[in-house]
Amino acid sequence: MEIFFAIFVSCNLRLMTNNIFITYSPISQAEESTALRLQTISNLYGLSVALPYRQLNNTSINFETKNRIDNSTFVVAFCVEGLTEFVKAELDYAISKKKPIIVIYDVAQGETLNFNSNANINEVFVDFNKTDEALHNIADFIRSKIGLTKIKPTQKPNNESGLGVALLGIGLGLLAAWALSKENK
Repeated sequence: MEIFFAIFVSCNLRLMTNNIFITYSPISQAEESTALRLQTISNLYGLSVALPYRQLNNTSINFETKNRIDNSTFVVAFCVEGLTEFVKAELDYAISKKKPIIVIYDVAQGETLNFNSNANINEVFVDFNKTDEALHNIADFIRSKIGLTKIKPTQKPNNESGLGVALLGIGLGLLAAWALSKENK
């Protein structure tokens, strides 16, 4: 019986470390497209990206979205084009569940929520002309929150945290492409 319990816990922990909930502004085509693309890409590499289930004209968080947040290891919020009531409600719920949260802003917008210095929240202001610093910030936060320390050059990286960071790196790249193309118009 103990062996079955250990296998069950091990499988559930593996699933949990591979689950990322991504929220975005429904009025931002760039944020929504990026979230959808990351969801598609994640399936190729054994990750699971959950997106919010939203109903039109209803800004309150529904059961399905709560369930998706509950099953996630951490939450990512794309807030590069501003915040909406949808995103605020989803972040409030994630905070109440003590989920590690990464909020990604465009440094040019500079908009923030008041999180009262919550250690479970990492607000990242991205300069889309140079995303390296933001990606390192995100990587360190993810590693610290899923029970890992900063990886030394001689250590082998953890696959789950590495895959999550790689996926968010792709997301930053997609958002950077959008931001830079917007500037050129």
